[in-house]
Amino acid sequence: MGRLETLLRQAAERHKTPEQVHRKRRKSPDRQRSSSHGHETGGPQYCAGGSERTSHRRRCPMSRYKSLSTEDITVIRQLQNDHEKNMSPNAIKCYRRMVRHKPSGCDLEPNDRLILTLERVSVVVEFLENVSTSDVSDPGFKSLLIFLKLKDDLLTCKESSGISEFPSEQLKPWLKHLQIFLDTASPDCLQDAVLLSLIPVLVEDVGCWAHGK
Repeated sequence: MGRLETLLRQAAERHKTPEQVHRKRRKSPDRQRSSSHGHETGGPQYCAGGSERTSHRRRCPMSRYKSLSTEDITVIRQLQNDHEKNMSPNAIKCYRRMVRHKPSGCDLEPNDRLILTLERVSVVVEFLENVSTSDVSDPGFKSLLIFLKLKDDLLTCKESSGISEFPSEQLKPWLKHLQIFLDTASPDCLQDAVLLSLIPVLVEDVGCWAHGK
């Protein structure tokens, strides 16, 4: 089970009513018998070796990111506001160090844009996993769900497109720049940079990728 599915299941469990919990515990005799033999009706089917069998490859959901959710932007801005008072005077400088502005990422080839966006989203996910709580009202937790879903969709698009694991010569400087920053930035500088990058990642990186510009 992926990180996103785990978080969603935990959140759902915390908000169940006593009646829902009681119904969950009451299985029908047929369902109980099938479960005891590892063949519960409606469950996923597994191949030899324990991998889940899928009837077809998932389609790339790129089109859903051509417009931004106002709710998502509000959640992320709330997270930024919560941390704003703790940002250092050099926060903007740290952000500029992390992001390579020229040339624009929109000028990269489509496959390179997807890989770069996935790398930047992965950095955001790792950061949010470290700072968010399991409280479903926490803006950090909500933001983590947003970016986990985005990362999962980007991975699906990368797989469905058959993109090479090896970056192009044009993309290599971008990835190297990001890795150097991650290796050399202080924890506070990294936190400030990532927090300030949340909206730009959605608007610029994801937007350029989704629109194919």
